[in-house]
Amino acid sequence: MKPDLELMNDKNWDVRWQVAKKINIEHLPKMMNDENHSVRWQVAKRINIDHLPKMMNDRDYYVRLEVAKRIDPKHLPKMMNDRDYYVRLEVIKRIDPKYLPMIMNDKDYIIRWEVAKRIDPKFLGEMFGFDFSPEYQKGLIKILAKREDLKNFLKNE
Repeated sequence: MKPDLELMNDKNWDVRWQVAKKINIEHLPKMMNDENHSVRWQVAKRINIDHLPKMMNDRDYYVRLEVAKRIDPKHLPKMMNDRDYYVRLEVIKRIDPKYLPMIMNDKDYIIRWEVAKRIDPKFLGEMFGFDFSPEYQKGLIKILAKREDLKNFLKNE
């Protein structure tokens, strides 16, 4: 059953959410700027990825998080400094490793730990020098101990 297109503008957000969930994806761009974040989140989950760059700066972090999960990776550098930790974490997991040095000193140590999992080994020394808290240092050591590529890197030194 396809929803009636007129319901895209219904006054109730939950009706619009149901429409966004079931409508043909060709109509979803008309709902990208809906006033309700749940509707925009549903749109972000289903819309063609070519439209996702227009949603990168949505005011709601759930929407931006969904965008970060689905957007073409070439757009991820524009999301590296998102104000929300969860969005940055998703970006770091998917971004080309060549961009990781740009965020290796993120204010959140969880982000820095995620960076440490994939960053070029030549930058690891800098990562140790950024934060001297025991919690960060221990976490970083545990992450690095699991990196198979570092074992080969150290053998070649």
